[in-house]
Amino acid sequence: MSGELVVDVGDLVGNPGALRGVSGEHPVSLRVGDVTVKGQMTVDAEVRGTIDGVIAEFTARAPAHFVCVRCLTEWTGEVIAEGTQHFAKTPDEDGYAIEDGQVDLGGPSTDELGLNIPSAPLCQPDCRGLCPICGTDLNVDPCDGHGEESDSPFAVLKDLLDP
Repeated sequence: MSGELVVDVGDLVGNPGALRGVSGEHPVSLRVGDVTVKGQMTVDAEVRGTIDGVIAEFTARAPAHFVCVRCLTEWTGEVIAEGTQHFAKTPDEDGYAIEDGQVDLGGPSTDELGLNIPSAPLCQPDCRGLCPICGTDLNVDPCDGHGEESDSPFAVLKDLLDP
């Protein structure tokens, strides 16, 4: 193991209550829908000894590029995640374990960050989206209408739904 988020925990294992603060960075590259998280993730953690291992409580932050699902506005911000991971000498279901007296917080931090990426980001909670006819951003310019529906080649389909 090597990296800024690898923590020596040999003195914490079997020593309940012993505590160590850790900060570091880890490269991350994730994508969920139209949200891209790429760059250096910063992690602040407290690692606490337990009888059979250690518990790490952490906060991870990473820069992100978002695209609003309603109006397609793009912006940059950050994704923030908080998490807890128990490390023991035997690997858990995700394969995280104490190896050679060390734990790597990079994997669990990346996992939690990925789970906190919004699947449907909005530029603002009351985003009005785009006009379905002309594509005008309704947050910026209210659409004044588009004439008769009969101008549309699909207007005849409306009669199929009317009783």
